[in-house]
Amino acid sequence: MPNVSLKKSAVLVLILSTIFLLCWEYYWRSSGYVLGYNDDDALWYKYRTMVYEPANKATVFIGSSRIKFDLDIPTWEATTGEKAIQLSIAGSNPRAALVNLGDDEKFKGKLVVDITEVLFFRPDPDYELGHRLKYLKEATPAQKASAYVSF
Repeated sequence: MPNVSLKKSAVLVLILSTIFLLCWEYYWRSSGYVLGYNDDDALWYKYRTMVYEPANKATVFIGSSRIKFDLDIPTWEATTGEKAIQLSIAGSNPRAALVNLGDDEKFKGKLVVDITEVLFFRPDPDYELGHRLKYLKEATPAQKASAYVSF
């Protein structure tokens, strides 16, 4: 049996795969789609329901994009032994979340608040969090089931 080298085939597959991925990416970007991440009301609701853990087992984080994207949750959990509950919303004012958690008599945990001065002292209400708090209060069983299946 002759000794066959697969180097040419591997290079061809690599080139064709790269061309396909670049064309696929170009197609979706030219159609108006951009890269994103899941940060919807249902995901926030899921983490908001976790805030009732004992104070020695969890820490809740609220704020804007700095704490949302700069907190390394696996490192936090490995270092402290506590669960990190991320309630931050990019570009949002944490005052509404602070008031919401402060008014919740069942919440007895630790809270870390990231303050971006420009956002924190903004006089207008926070649309994003208001939207999520409305979902927290008015989510139907069908919405909750759909979110559970989605996760």
